[in-house]
Amino acid sequence: AKHRCCGRPLISQGLLDEARDQAEFNVEQLFPLVETGVKILFCEPSCLSAMRDDTPALLRGEQRHRADKLAQSCLLLEEFLEQEWSAGRVELTLDPGPRQILLHGHCHQKAMGLLPATVGLLSRIPQCSIVEPDAGCCGMAGSFGYLREHYDLSRRIAELRLLPAVRNKGPDTTIVAAGTSCRQQIKQFGGEAAVHPAVLLRSLLSRPTD
Repeated sequence: AKHRCCGRPLISQGLLDEARDQAEFNVEQLFPLVETGVKILFCEPSCLSAMRDDTPALLRGEQRHRADKLAQSCLLLEEFLEQEWSAGRVELTLDPGPRQILLHGHCHQKAMGLLPATVGLLSRIPQCSIVEPDAGCCGMAGSFGYLREHYDLSRRIAELRLLPAVRNKGPDTTIVAAGTSCRQQIKQFGGEAAVHPAVLLRSLLSRPTD
């Protein structure tokens, strides 16, 4: 679907007029789709929260009404797949993968109550257990951790629980994080590569044999 950035980077810097322009464009492009029953799926939790919460708040009148309706049709990818799987409308045939997943939830993902859906979906991987370190924020927080004056604080936040859990993970443990900034923080400070849930699931899809 044709769209622009969700507006989260602009909002985080206080550029609300520019974010409002983005919101107006996105509603104009996406609203006709949701009118036909289409769901809009998001891989990044912060983008989803911007569309669900911030886009309606930035707009007024009929645009606000359309943005509210659009927000109801926006789903995190894992949320959608778990809903559809639980309802019997879709089923993925997954091969066994890692014996354990260390799952770090994005702050927006947790704030929207969507971490259980991700846990439920990943729990469908055969012979795999899920560990949540309850690490709070990774410390990156979008652009926050990139600023020189926030560098030390960003690292201290990561060191509270997340980085110790990363360093103590077992050899057959895969780190999973839906947030782009979370994966960046884990890589730069923890020296480990975290994968998006969709990337892990795709790698485990059973291939038909000839």
